[in-house]
Amino acid sequence: MDQAIAIVDIGKTRSKLTLWAPDGKLRREFDYVNAIGVQRPRQLDLNGVGGWLKRALAHAARLARITAIVPVAHGAAGVLLAGEAPLCALDYEAAPPREIAKAYDTLRDPFEATLSPRLADGLNLGAQLLWLEQLHPETWPKSGGFLLWPQYWAWFLSGERASEVTSLGCHSDLWRPLEHRFSDLALSRGWAERLGPLRGAGEALGPIRPALADELGLPFDCRIHCGLHDSNAALHAARGRAELADRPFAVVSTGTWFVCLAAGGAGPAAYDPAQDMLANVDVEGRPTPTARFMGGRDYEAWMGAALGVASDPELLREAAALTDWSRAPGPLRATRAALELARRTDRALRLVAAEGPILIEGRFAADRAFSVALERLRPNQSVFHGDMADGVALGALRLAATAGPDGLAGVLSGRLS
Repeated sequence: MDQAIAIVDIGKTRSKLTLWAPDGKLRREFDYVNAIGVQRPRQLDLNGVGGWLKRALAHAARLARITAIVPVAHGAAGVLLAGEAPLCALDYEAAPPREIAKAYDTLRDPFEATLSPRLADGLNLGAQLLWLEQLHPETWPKSGGFLLWPQYWAWFLSGERASEVTSLGCHSDLWRPLEHRFSDLALSRGWAERLGPLRGAGEALGPIRPALADELGLPFDCRIHCGLHDSNAALHAARGRAELADRPFAVVSTGTWFVCLAAGGAGPAAYDPAQDMLANVDVEGRPTPTARFMGGRDYEAWMGAALGVASDPELLREAAALTDWSRAPGPLRATRAALELARRTDRALRLVAAEGPILIEGRFAADRAFSVALERLRPNQSVFHGDMADGVALGALRLAATAGPDGLAGVLSGRLS
């Protein structure tokens, strides 16, 4: 049976498992639409995703001998554990009670130390942890553990606990990236010691749990990697491109969120937390200037019943003159929406002082009107999309290639366009 690596990508809206051959070719993809939690407070689809993942892995195991699994997941999420039992996985769109939010404002480290702005609802992971102290006082933080979202799935598969800097550095208020250490908040409240030992994103935590291997038909020596934050996986994929090596560049990671990351260059003169500017932390622990907006969700609202209709770069001029989207036919509406996304992306790239080529990855990498509009807005920078529709998976795959014996070092050798 041929060998393969599985990448598990737990997104905010959808989850996906992709199976990759040793030559870097995509063999199979399995998708799952995450359920919106009915619990109060609102929680992530922990059981649904877990059940789907086991089914997908069992199916994948019949197609290839899976030698490694790398989990990737969105930020501002984690799971409270009591021993081996998961208790709670708060959705970052759940708003903590007003008294919790007010208390949290007095406890968090200054922005200059964490480069993590104060965000709404539970988008600061530290605010979720303070809330959990009230929701589960018998467990957190006295004896319970808390695993960041990618590392929860690594633990789910391997039984080994870990924490990792790309998720710690994703507007969590738990990490000081310039000092490469936990924040004073995380240390003073005893949270840091409950998050698991720090491991590298590409490190193999261990083999798969024997019981899972037996249940799913996976090899008992299938190694489980620590994993990482999804936008940072896309950035890591970009760093494997010859066209971007040894020069400043920017990545626009597109999905529910549009995350614009500036790698290299002089960087912004200052971070403005009021503009949703922050520093993400890359796999090497380096602060990376970032600006974001919820482009994918806005796009769905703009498109309404026309969602799924393709845009057309030939319609950009006409789309720019539109004043009433609701009356526009599908292709024109899609083009107008793509233009608006390009304008917002241009603004975010200006905020982070992006230099050099711009690489679009994710859901909108194939939207030609979006990339053409962005090229026109930023005529002094090249805009690439290439085969980066799944840059998140490719970045995780690149980690596995360099961390193990799978011979995948050339997985990102394809040309950009």
